[in-house]
Amino acid sequence: IVESIIDESSKGYVNKAARMLMAMEKQRVQLQGIPQKEAGRAYEAVWNASEKSKRWSLIINLYQRVKVEPGLLDLDDDKMDSVLRACERTADGVQAEAILREAGESPSRYNRVIRAHTKQLEVTDAVRVYRELQQQGWKLETSTINLMMQVCFAIKQVDYSLKLFSAMDALGIEADDRTFAIAIRSATQASRKEGGGWMVALRMLNAMRTKGTANGMPAVKDGPLVPSAFCFGAVIRALAQAAEAEKALSVLGQMKAAGHEPDAAVYAAVMRACAARGRLENTVKLMEEMEKEGVAPELPNVAAVLQGCDRKADSERAVMMLRALPKYNLSPTTLTYNMAMSACAKGGDVGLVKDLLAEMDQGSDDIKPDIVTLNTVLDAYKRAHAWEDLLEFLLEMENARNMPPDTVSVNTAIKACKDEGQFDIAFQLFEGMGARGLVPDSVSYTEIISACGKSQDWERAQAVFEAAKQSPLALNTFIYNAMVGAAVACGEAETALNLIKDMRSEGLNPDIVTFTTVMTMCTKLEEWEAVLFLASELEASKLSLTRPLVGQVQRARAGLQAKSQPERKEASV
Repeated sequence: IVESIIDESSKGYVNKAARMLMAMEKQRVQLQGIPQKEAGRAYEAVWNASEKSKRWSLIINLYQRVKVEPGLLDLDDDKMDSVLRACERTADGVQAEAILREAGESPSRYNRVIRAHTKQLEVTDAVRVYRELQQQGWKLETSTINLMMQVCFAIKQVDYSLKLFSAMDALGIEADDRTFAIAIRSATQASRKEGGGWMVALRMLNAMRTKGTANGMPAVKDGPLVPSAFCFGAVIRALAQAAEAEKALSVLGQMKAAGHEPDAAVYAAVMRACAARGRLENTVKLMEEMEKEGVAPELPNVAAVLQGCDRKADSERAVMMLRALPKYNLSPTTLTYNMAMSACAKGGDVGLVKDLLAEMDQGSDDIKPDIVTLNTVLDAYKRAHAWEDLLEFLLEMENARNMPPDTVSVNTAIKACKDEGQFDIAFQLFEGMGARGLVPDSVSYTEIISACGKSQDWERAQAVFEAAKQSPLALNTFIYNAMVGAAVACGEAETALNLIKDMRSEGLNPDIVTFTTVMTMCTKLEEWEAVLFLASELEASKLSLTRPLVGQVQRARAGLQAKSQPERKEASV
């Protein structure tokens, strides 16, 4: 029986050997026919096979059995380290700590216990054992702090992950490639929450490639290091999130120079950054570069090009990209059609928008129009000043298409009618939102108050503003700016000035639009003291005077000077 167990273990059949070992144990208990020494040989074989195949749970079970029968197996330092490793891998912090006390303390064993507690999210116990480690004059290993950072990242505590990274230099712990990879990922997540994380990620990438210690960074283990493709990709994604197109292109070049081949996802991130900055030519060039290097474009790459077309209102190129999808073995989706239609709408090509909508109506379920599609059609009519066609399509959405307009749809219609001087229709659309089951949002209130100003209907503007105050929505700068504009248009100068005070009492800061509207009104009324006071308030708000406002300030100073000259002459006489 023993020889069979040893034979199966040597062949790597660990599960079979373990079952035979259990059967042997039953015979030993019942018949007592196998000596302890011979049984120990079987245990040794299964233990060694379990270590080779990394069957950590089995090693812990063997250890617990051997503890019951002293002398069955020699639990030397190597075996105790093996059990500790198994506890770490199975996240059994309690068992690991018990073994530490039994086997004797060492820096590596302390680190394994800390890692076991950390994996089990037993943070309090991990900190307690870490303090013991410090009292012994030992320090954390790089792999231990890597795991702690990884766990913080996994539970979305990226701030703590970055704090651990920052503390490594003071603790005298060197950072390896994995440390930097986790830190860069944490910085990338931080950039989504707060912004500015891309700068930290970029500094980390540069620190990896330095021989010494960069400012605020831990020492690099076996440095300088060549960043992995993952590190490069993480930094590029952080830059793309912040729309830092120039830097994203630079890091992409560095990635290639380091011998890494960017995949379609990395290219898509750089292309998104370029598209967000309106750099359509760079986006198209990257698409061509992918084809030359044999990287098959995916839908995110196509979406980035379409996004660039949308920003530049390039309807021709957007439609060309949509038609090129079969060339890349890709099928169009509702999203790609919507993006192409948006570019056409901004380009003022209503005919193309209608053609694309007809294709979607006749196409498969993958490209059927959704509410975004129909809102894009409304936007195209608005930009083309075709308010009558817009209203007709709004009715078509409700009736023929059985897709009721949403708040965005009605807001688009209100703005179109306001811009074309159809104020009564705009008011009707706003007042009918409740009947459609829609709740006005900040855009609704902003547009209708603006319409009141253009139509010189001050009473209605006041009523809508009061309704906005009573709504669950918090008043914002846009609504206040619309109300200031309405007050100026209706000749309510004092109210316009008081609204700036009201904004500040609501915790809102007037922006350049607010100051421009009120200063222009004061200039027309030749209220020069008010113009200069508002200019000082604008600069105190850390805003810059635009060229027209600079001209108004100069007129105000000249006006005050001219006003004071007759008074001086009379005084001298």
